Order: sequence, then structure tokens, then C-alpha cells
Amino acid sequence: MKKIFRLSYVTILASVLLVTSCTNEPTLASDESSVNAKTISKTGKSTLSSGTKKLLIIGIDGCRADALMGANTPNVHALLPNSVYSLDALTEAPTWSGNGWSTMLSGVTHLKHGVTDNSFSSPNFGTYPSFLKRLETYNTALRTMSIVHWAPINTYIVDGIDLEKTLTTDLAVKNEVVTALTNDNPDALFLHFDDVDHAGHSYGFSLSVPQYKSSIEITDGYIGEILTALKNRPNYANEDWLVIVAPDHGGIVTGSTGSHGGSSYEERNIFTIFNNKNFTSTKIEKPVDPTTSITGKFATFNSNSIYASTNNALYNFGSSSFTVECRIKTFGYSSDPSIVSNKNWVSGKNRGFVICANTGGTWKVNIGDTQNRVDISGGTINDGKWHHLTMVVDRTAKLVKTYQDGAFVGQAVIVNSFGSLTSGLPFAVGQDGTLTYGANVNGNIAEVRVWNKALSEASILNYTCSSVTSSHPDYANLIGYWKGDNGLGNSFTDSSAQQIALTFPNIPTWTTSTATLKCGTASGVVPKMVDIAYSSLQWFGVPINSGWLLDGRSWLPAGN
Repeated sequence: MKKIFRLSYVTILASVLLVTSCTNEPTLASDESSVNAKTISKTGKSTLSSGTKKLLIIGIDGCRADALMGANTPNVHALLPNSVYSLDALTEAPTWSGNGWSTMLSGVTHLKHGVTDNSFSSPNFGTYPSFLKRLETYNTALRTMSIVHWAPINTYIVDGIDLEKTLTTDLAVKNEVVTALTNDNPDALFLHFDDVDHAGHSYGFSLSVPQYKSSIEITDGYIGEILTALKNRPNYANEDWLVIVAPDHGGIVTGSTGSHGGSSYEERNIFTIFNNKNFTSTKIEKPVDPTTSITGKFATFNSNSIYASTNNALYNFGSSSFTVECRIKTFGYSSDPSIVSNKNWVSGKNRGFVICANTGGTWKVNIGDTQNRVDISGGTINDGKWHHLTMVVDRTAKLVKTYQDGAFVGQAVIVNSFGSLTSGLPFAVGQDGTLTYGANVNGNIAEVRVWNKALSEASILNYTCSSVTSSHPDYANLIGYWKGDNGLGNSFTDSSAQQIALTFPNIPTWTTSTATLKCGTASGVVPKMVDIAYSSLQWFGVPINSGWLLDGRSWLPAGN
């Protein structure tokens, strides 16, 4: 529980010109996938909207972006058609709530506000106050409010505003906010929900955890009631509301519970939603960089009789942890052909694992033990480009994780009762363990890597673009490495110390292939936690004083 003090791989879908700020980060580039979006404003003047400027910030503690989108959250989803939003936004590490909410409300990182955990031992809010206090200083007529569940927000971070209320339940927070919107006249209202974080700590931060998912859905119901109260305000037609929704951090699953506080992508990844009735839907996605050209002579898998395999029992993992990686280039396929597998893929509950192509031009992973199964779906792969796919089975942490092109995709929990994965079948590339599965991938498969451990996120991401050599930090755990660029013959040569060749029963056609592989992620042009304070001040037309040393930028469309 919380202590009381406590990357289809994506391009930017909107052409946006970023506000120059003290971060001096690069501007967003246009892309062939861009939508009709307004550009980012450099002023606080409004040409697109009219009415009294109002602000509502909804903070959802510990809510993962993938879980929010995957749960039944109709009220949050209803905001998106009129939002500038990102599911790839980032918070700062260490990912404690004290740091997160301090950063969101002050607009500076812990290097300035001084809060790195939940103890608030050396805060510096005198120099770097909350944006709510800055609003009060700018215009004392503005009515500013903070209504929260987690007490340290009002105890330490927020001061000098009109109303601070700390409640003991999320339900009470919702009711108080509805009352304020109905009977009071807030200009800037920050609210904080805590139950999602409680569920994450108790059961795990994952969409596959029923209690965590349920808590998100209950919170979405609260949000619906709050937005209804907002729109039912007598003077709503003459008001211009900016609604921001964001968490303070993500989280991970650790056994049968969950945690955060580290610097992993899963803990730092957040969402940000900037909603206004005049905004055009603009999704800001993390760019993938750099783009690498892959050229070589690779085997063409164009029928279910073209596959490479070995009967070596080394690749039946029992109850041990392991990692499997591969690259695939395909223009299309039918059904769900196996890319790399050692199981009978006729049923997901059969023993073993599979990385396979999936319907809709995507991919997925699966493990089974005859009684249980775990499945995670990935992004688009049928675009004629190389894609690097990674599956991590961590039996110690009881998690399956997936990565595509150097970016985290998702995770799922392995139940305590999950048994052995040993199928007794061959390990195969381009087929399942039976070597008779009917579907085929239609393309090239290469850079197949098998490790007898659950690789760390850093180890995966640092080597997505490159080949593996003896300098790799986990080289001693590499038990199979088939680059697949032989150019001829009837086998895949093993470049690991095991020297176990994968043999083709039928000689494949080896064709020269040149295509791009996007790997590694750039984080400089996605929304950050510090941007919320900056954007909020800009919404009210507050001149940003360079002496405030804010670390953020604005993501509001032009004219707002």
C-alpha cells in the first residue's frame, strides 16, 4: 500500500509546432500519418474559443495508460474526440507519488522542487510553488481549489489557494467535487483519486488483474458524474473549460502484488489528456528512432513446409524463465501462423510457447500448461518492414512481457498454479512444435535469439538494433542465436556457444531483402509531467516568467 508520506509502431499523428520553453527540446515533425490538427500556441490569447476560462484537472493515482484504454472506461474515451492526448507520456523517476504530484503541480522536476520520495523531507515549494498558487498571485479573483484523497498533496505541495479539502475516500472526493461544481464557482480545480493506486499495490498494476481493472472502471464512473455536473452548470454555455486527466506514475506487477518507485518504462509511462470542446482530436505518439536498413540474403517462408527446427530438449523450459527474440518481415499472411514456437498451436492451453502472427496484421505471444494460458497481443507487422519481437517469460516475477521494435508492448500475470511448459516437441522457426501447422507467415524470419533467463528491459532495448556479441552483458545465457542470413543451404547456423543448427526439411529460397527496422525510442517530444502546470498557466493567459525556471512546455492548440 502507499505510505502516507509517501513506441502499429508509432509516429506522431499530428503536425504540431511546439512552444519554445526552457527545455529547448526539438519540435515535432510532420508525418504521413498526421491528422488535421491545430498547431501549438505560443500565446495565451484565444481566437478559437470564447467564454470564461476554467480548468479541471483529474489526477488518477497509479493508473497505467494501457489499462485505462483497455478497461471499460466510456467517460474517459468520450473525451478523446476533443482532446490533445498521449498514451506515451512520461513522468520522472523515481516514480513515487511525492515526486509525481510535486512535478505535475509545480511544473519542475525533483532537481528543483526537491521531492524524490513520499517523505517530503526537503521540499522547495517556496521557490517552486504549485501553479495554483501562481494563478492566485496572478489574479486573486480566481477561485482555486484542491480536493484530494492523498493527504500529502494538500499538506506539502499546495498552499496559498482558496480551498483545500482532504477526504478519506475517492467516493467522498467525487461527491465534494460535484458539490463544488454545482454550488460553488471554481476557476481552477485540482482533484485526486487514490483507489486505483491502492488496487495496484494490493494486486498488481496490470489490465489483466481484475481488481485493478475494476478500480479503473469505478473511477471512470466517478469522472462521468463529475463531467455531468460540470456541463449542468447554469452558466456552462459561457464558460470555456480545459479538462486535463493524468496519473502520477505507472506501475508493475511483483508476484501477487504491485509496486512502483523505479525508473522502468512501465513505471514512467503515463497518459495525458487535454480536453476542450473546441479541440480537434490529436494523438501524440512517441517517435521511433533511429531507422536502420537491414540488407541480407534471407530464407523465404512462403509455405508451411518451409521451416527450420531442432529436437534439442534445451528449448523446453519447464518452469524456468526464458526470453525469445526474433525479427520478421512480411507483407501478409492468413490466420495465425507460428513465427517461433515449441508447442502444438492448435490450442493455446497446450504446453509450450509461441510467437505468432495474428489477425489484423499484428502479432501475439502465448504460453500454456494444459490447464492455463497467457496471451498478449502486439502491434502491426505486415507492412513489409523488419520488426523486432521479444517475449520474456519471468517465472520468478510471474509475468510475461512483450516488446516490439525496442518499446514495451504489454505484460500479463502468470498465475501461481501455472505448470511446466515442457512440450517435448521440437523448437521451430516458421512452424509450431508439431511441424504441421497449416498457416504460414509469407516473409522472412531472422535474428532468432533464445536466452535461458528473463532479460531486463535495458538489456532488450539496448540490443534491439544491433547483433549480439560476446560483449553482451547476458551472453553467458544465450543458448541459441540464428541470424538467418546464411544466403544459401538448408539450415540456420547457430552463432551462440551451443552451435545447434536449425535444419530445413526442404531447401528454402534465399532472397536478397532490403527493408527498414525501426528500433529504440525517443522520448523528447512526448508530453511530460512538467507540461501540465505550464499548459495550465498558459490556458489562463499567465505570462511565463523565465525566472520561474519551469521545465515544461504547452500542448494546447493554437488560439487557446
